[in-house]
Amino acid sequence: MRSAVRSALSAALLGAAALLAGCATRPVTTLEVTWVAPQLPQAPFKKLLIITVASSEFVQVAFQDQMAAELKKRGMNAVASHRYFGRYTDAERVRFKKSVDDSEADFILLARVTNTVDSTAENRGQIVGPGGVPYGDAGNLSGAFSRYAYPASYVPSADASVKTVTAEASIFEVKGEKLVWSARTRTANAHSTTGADFAPQYITVILDAMKKDKLL
Repeated sequence: MRSAVRSALSAALLGAAALLAGCATRPVTTLEVTWVAPQLPQAPFKKLLIITVASSEFVQVAFQDQMAAELKKRGMNAVASHRYFGRYTDAERVRFKKSVDDSEADFILLARVTNTVDSTAENRGQIVGPGGVPYGDAGNLSGAFSRYAYPASYVPSADASVKTVTAEASIFEVKGEKLVWSARTRTANAHSTTGADFAPQYITVILDAMKKDKLL
C-alpha cells in the first residue's frame, strides 16, 4: 500500500515538475518602450504595408499574415508584403526598395529583430551595413527610414540556443520617410517556439501598444 502511495505521489510530483518546466520555457514578450511622433497623421492610413527583417523566414511569414489579419479586424487596410529579409546583398537592397515602391502604400509597418542574447552568456547579434560595418545602437528608436530603405544585415549569435530576442516594430509614412511610431519588445525563451506559435502573443503586445498610443 505504502509503495503504491509513494509511486502515485512520485508520479504527481513529476507531472507537476514537467508542467512547471513547460511554463518556464514558454516564450514571454514584454513591451520595453514606445515612441510616438508629437503630431500623428490626421487622416487614417489608406494602406499599411507590413515588411519584416529576421533570420527566420517562418517567423516572418507568421507575423506578416497574422498581423495583417488582426489589423483588418480593427478596420485598417493592412497588407502583408510577403517579402522576407534576413541577410542583404545589393540585390536585396533593391528588392527592399522595390517592395515599398510597388505597394502604393502610404504607410509601412516594419518589424525587425535587433538583438539576441544567448542562454549561457551575452552573445549579441548585430545590425550591420554593407561591408559588415555595424550601425550604432540597434535599439535606437529614432532612426530615419533611410536606415531601412538601405537595409542592414541581421547577424545572429553563433549559438543556436537563443533565449532572449529584442525586436522593433516601427511605422513610417512613405512620403517624406517620416517615422511615426516605434515600439521595442523583448521576448524571453524565444528558442522554444516556432513562428506560428510565437506570433500571436507578440502581435498582442504590439496591438496593445498601438492602441495605447492612439494608432488604433
